[in-house]
Amino acid sequence: MLRKLGFAALRLLCVMLLASFAGAVLLRIAPGFSSDEQELTPGLSAQSVQAIRDAKMADSNIPRFYARYLRSLFHGDLGVSQSLNQPVSALLRERVPVTARNLGFALLAGWILALGLALTSQLVRTRWFAFVADGLSSSFISTPAAVLALIFVLLRWPAMLAAALLIFPKVYSYARNLLHESSRMPHVFAAQSRGAGRLRTLICHVAPIALPQLVALLGVSISLGLGVLLPIEVICDTPGVGQLAWQAAQSRDLALLVNLTLIVSFVTVCATMLSDAFRSEPAGSAA
Repeated sequence: MLRKLGFAALRLLCVMLLASFAGAVLLRIAPGFSSDEQELTPGLSAQSVQAIRDAKMADSNIPRFYARYLRSLFHGDLGVSQSLNQPVSALLRERVPVTARNLGFALLAGWILALGLALTSQLVRTRWFAFVADGLSSSFISTPAAVLALIFVLLRWPAMLAAALLIFPKVYSYARNLLHESSRMPHVFAAQSRGAGRLRTLICHVAPIALPQLVALLGVSISLGLGVLLPIEVICDTPGVGQLAWQAAQSRDLALLVNLTLIVSFVTVCATMLSDAFRSEPAGSAA
């Protein structure tokens, strides 16, 4: 157990460091890294413009910047945002809770809708219900996040609800298929042959088999939810991590973007590890 935990911690650390370094490299080689919109401010002297450029080019050597960043990170210093002129730690304390709340609501709402339809499909086995549920799922799974976010902006609806509707179809499809396969196990047929009703069969025989896989799906849905929520926050102008990342990318704010990449990779890897931890053998083995 300790060896597995150590290996998992090492894997998490390596992925976070590689992801943040890759993000820094991609930002450095992107066109316009040395430019800054502050140079367009009316009334700036040539010396001020040159000072802005020098400050920007100070981070042009990525290995040197990253080594300096890691030393500061080891001492708890996340650096200062050049574009917003604020400590990165203060910006993250302000924005991360907003995104965390939005993500939590989106996951909760998406899972309630998905599981509600998936469980109901096991009890109400009619063509019209399957047509409605599958049609609803297909409609949202084929809708781009940007389009749905724009619709919610026009309707002035919460952005986190848009993210929930994008999480719902993938969770529903997996949960429906998983429950369907679990209901075809021999011990389930045996329970039905002894007179067990659909509800009792679902609760006592089908759900226990599917539960570990559903918990594993929860870890995957966290990464999925974060991936759809960040662009929605940008379009809906929600003051979360997504909006902050967009501002950092536009202004080529290296210090801010590296820290945001570190956070996103941390959440993604932890969600994947959670999924791996609860992934079990095929459902038939539980019989």
